[in-house]
Amino acid sequence: MLPHIFNELHVRRYIWDVIDANSYLLTTDRHGLLIDAVDSPELIEAVSVLNDLTVILTHCHFDHICGLNLIRKTVPNTTVYSTTLCSENIGIKSKNLSSSANAFIAFYMAKKQENPEVLSDSKPKKNIDPFFCRPAEQEFEGETNLNWQGHKVKLVQCGGHSKDSLIAIMDDRYMFSGDTLLPIPTVTRFPSGSTAAFWEETVPMLQKIPAELVLPGHGEPGKLADMLAVNQRPSRQQ
Repeated sequence: MLPHIFNELHVRRYIWDVIDANSYLLTTDRHGLLIDAVDSPELIEAVSVLNDLTVILTHCHFDHICGLNLIRKTVPNTTVYSTTLCSENIGIKSKNLSSSANAFIAFYMAKKQENPEVLSDSKPKKNIDPFFCRPAEQEFEGETNLNWQGHKVKLVQCGGHSKDSLIAIMDDRYMFSGDTLLPIPTVTRFPSGSTAAFWEETVPMLQKIPAELVLPGHGEPGKLADMLAVNQRPSRQQ
């Protein structure tokens, strides 16, 4: 749980230790903004004292929404933002991949062995029970903006890892990238992923964002240029 300070905002990272999925909680005056919703006792304790909570889901996959149901119960005044497709998919076990979670966990752990330097220690469970979540309270397609406690947050739908993914850009300085951009090459082979969309649409868009810090869905926060450098287009696709 690494703390950060953004313009006097307290920011803390919470990790779902099954496969290293990150949630980021920003708080001020008992108001909270949460990017993704992992299953973490420490996160639940942190949000339990809040008066209200805004949740942004970067995409529908189970490892990024596994704590959402409990978070909604813990903070009744919770508003969830997501793309329209993500809002639909979190309510379908086959779409949020919880029905095949154990196979995906095995895949992720295999990738971890290839990239141990950027992934933290995980504690894989043998069985993940399929689950679903009710739709988001606020849905959008393409782009939208929200104002949270005087901070501008731009949400942009982007393909590559999944069709329902988004990135969140706060104050034109901080990017919450979900699984769209990581310290390892972006995986585009999951259902609704698209290698073509990633290289032809998403990467050119990311290259134009003047973000000072990228906070990814897995791994450590870092610089945009460094994460883009990891994602070099294979020569056969150029």
